[in-house]
Amino acid sequence: EKRSEAALESVVIEARNLMAEEASRRNVRLDVDIDGELPLLTLDRVQIQQVLVNLMRNGMEAMETVFDEKVLSVRARRIADVIETEISDRGLGFTIFERMFEPFQTTKAQGMGMGLAISRSIVESHGGRLWARKNEPQGATFIFTLPVEGKAAS
Repeated sequence: EKRSEAALESVVIEARNLMAEEASRRNVRLDVDIDGELPLLTLDRVQIQQVLVNLMRNGMEAMETVFDEKVLSVRARRIADVIETEISDRGLGFTIFERMFEPFQTTKAQGMGMGLAISRSIVESHGGRLWARKNEPQGATFIFTLPVEGKAAS
C-alpha cells in the first residue's frame, strides 16, 4: 500500500478517463464536478481510483435498461473535515440494502459481488465511510468520505 499526498481531483479525472470509452460505448454522459481548492489528501491513488472505477461501472450498468438520457455524475466537495465524493446514476430497479456491501452479494448474472465490499474496505482503511441512498424518482447515489487529515484547521 503506497500512500502519498494527492489531489482528489486528479484521481477522479484519471478514473473518468479510464471509464470514458466504456461510457461512450454505453451512451452514458459522464458529468464531473469537483469543488475548486480542495485540500490534498493522504491516499493510495490506485486504491481510490479502484473505488471510483467500481462505483462508476456499477452506475453505468444500472442504467443499461434506461431509455432516457443516461447521466453518471461524480461530485466532490469538502464538508467540514472530510471530502465527500458522490457517484449518482439514473438507473432502474435498484434496492439499497445494507448487506450489499458484504462479499458475494450481487444482482448481476456474471458478478462476483465483491466490488462494493472491496470498495468499502478500501475507503474504511483510509479512515472514511461508504454508503448509498436512493435517488428520486430513480437511480442511486454512492457516497464516500475521506478525511482531511491534520490540515483541517488551515
